[in-house]
Amino acid sequence: MKRLRRALRRLLPHPDGYGKDWSSGGKPRVLFVSSMDGAPLRYRVLHQAEQIALVGGSWMLMRDTDSSLVQQVYRCDILYLYRTGHTLQVDEAITVARARAVPIVYDTDDLTWDERLVEYCELERYYSPHEVARFRSMFRDTEHLMRTVDCFVASTEYLGSALRAHFGVPVYVNTNALPQKVVAQTEPIYRQRALAPSASRVVIGYFSGWPKAHESDLLVALPALRRVLNEVPEACLRIVGHFDRAVLPDDLRARVEAAPFVPYEQLFDEIARVDINLAPLVPNPHRRAKSAVKFLEAALVGVPTVASDLEPYRVIDHGHTGWLAADEEGWYAGMKALATDPARRRAIGAAARAHVLTHETTVVRAPAFGTWLRHLVAERL
Repeated sequence: MKRLRRALRRLLPHPDGYGKDWSSGGKPRVLFVSSMDGAPLRYRVLHQAEQIALVGGSWMLMRDTDSSLVQQVYRCDILYLYRTGHTLQVDEAITVARARAVPIVYDTDDLTWDERLVEYCELERYYSPHEVARFRSMFRDTEHLMRTVDCFVASTEYLGSALRAHFGVPVYVNTNALPQKVVAQTEPIYRQRALAPSASRVVIGYFSGWPKAHESDLLVALPALRRVLNEVPEACLRIVGHFDRAVLPDDLRARVEAAPFVPYEQLFDEIARVDINLAPLVPNPHRRAKSAVKFLEAALVGVPTVASDLEPYRVIDHGHTGWLAADEEGWYAGMKALATDPARRRAIGAAARAHVLTHETTVVRAPAFGTWLRHLVAERL
């Protein structure tokens, strides 16, 4: 719990706000339960908690191993699970919620119940047989837990469809949104970047997250990237985060800059250092279930994105708010057009930011999410 509180102090706009709105008064009280940290916790819990607060609701966040979890179920209107383990505490919380007719929601941003993740994520390539067996067991436990809930919240329409087909219960889609604090934080970064003169050097950026997860994605764009780097001598590739450079061809490594993984608070300054953002994905169900976070975050600081023409990135208006690529020629065309035209980079980056501010923030998303939560509670009364 101390670790969780420290994480919340770093992530919340008001560090003393942990649970402060957990009160009665006829407004939905949502009890979030999770085992996650970092970006998953931020986007699927804290940013949705902000939406709840914006419409007058209240919330609390607890670990799935907290011994006092079941006590708080007696005070909530919705039990909201996000990537929880199948722990004794969660089982007890579900039992109490059932007895009290409290709706039980499970939120997911991934195919966490599907054993085929072993193949989709090439886990056997990176982990021992014992570890892979443990992953399979975890996926089965997650599926068992998910069959005990009343409904789901999904981060994308693709994932929502997969949940409906597999579990046959209602799904509400609430895509990832950007919070008020981050919108305010990135405003001066964007302004400074927009006013800066164009440099002769062109930096193509790839922002990698978890270890052993993104090398195969970048390889999707690599043939086209090699062509662009050969034809635009002033261009280079900058990889930020966990990435095994050994997967890159020897002749390209000299054109690649590597930077360490940065905390979220520093991410937008780092994104603003590049001219083009890449968001390639391997075309399998795991990647197709992902969200457009790479596009959203780059758009906030006016960096244009070239992305795989798959479900996560079809929020992009091709040629206006970004560039979609379905094959090598598409990747080449997008990267080459942006690498050789600073004015076009600025225009697309500005249009992407305008789209995000209009459609992809917690303020915009809150009314619909709040209405759904109220209906969920009302249906069980």
